[in-house]
Amino acid sequence: MRKGVVIAAAGAALVAVVGIAVWGLFLRKPADSAGEAPLQVGKASAPVEVIADPAKRAEGIRAHMARFRHLWREASYIEIRQLAVDGDALAQRRLSEVYEDCLAYAGPLRASLEMLREFAKSEPASKQAIAGIYNDRNRLCMQAAADLQRDMKIGDYWLHRSAKGGDQVAEMRFFSRSVPMLSQTHLKHFLDRVRANGHPDAMFEMSLLLPKVDPRTPWPDATQAPALQGAQAEQAWALAACRAGFDCVRGSRLMAMVCINALSCRHEDYERHLMSTSAYPPQRPKVEALIRLINDNLVKPTP
Repeated sequence: MRKGVVIAAAGAALVAVVGIAVWGLFLRKPADSAGEAPLQVGKASAPVEVIADPAKRAEGIRAHMARFRHLWREASYIEIRQLAVDGDALAQRRLSEVYEDCLAYAGPLRASLEMLREFAKSEPASKQAIAGIYNDRNRLCMQAAADLQRDMKIGDYWLHRSAKGGDQVAEMRFFSRSVPMLSQTHLKHFLDRVRANGHPDAMFEMSLLLPKVDPRTPWPDATQAPALQGAQAEQAWALAACRAGFDCVRGSRLMAMVCINALSCRHEDYERHLMSTSAYPPQRPKVEALIRLINDNLVKPTP
């Protein structure tokens, strides 16, 4: 494939990708989990401890993200699956993503992965990131294939298990996939849970929830509303999460998505990727103001 063709494809992929480049896995509706009671947000949600002490809060975030990085970057398929079977809600969420990613690699993203091989030949700076995507696919998907052959919807099952087991992000993701639109009540419930402990992965998930919030009902607090509606708010939540400790650097699942969907594979982290686009820099001052609003008024625990 000629370099010009690859670059043209990258340009097309970047249309409307001012925000997060995702492959639709987050937004699809999950299948019903046989034998499982439906998730009722706000009624069956596992309680989240409110951590207001800055030192305890910082330590809680550090410990949570250390486990997150191990499961997402280092753990083998066997380890992830065993922890999930043993009831580890975070591992259950990770396992659901492994199944979803492997299905995408074998199906809708197969052509994109082939394009990446050609892209790496013309973009040496992207080789490391692209090699990492292939390594993770080979490391996880070869073993996951047997389970997927038995049940292609097994990822939905584990996401549901994770949500019912108390994982904040899994609850947000499963519920948002299960309804056509989120109400302000749903948004407040999730926001309160994010505020309780400030987990960066839950902050990032907020950026994916906002497009599904019913725009017909205004947020009751007008000072907070700008950070809860629109593409710039989505971007602000994503960047606030990255700065709070979410894994947004090369080798992360997020940057793999950016690489595959936008053919933007050479950057060290998500923010550098955004700054390389033509659409984001002019919006940056407004996004930075929204990040301050998020940190000072939406994530900071209420005294």
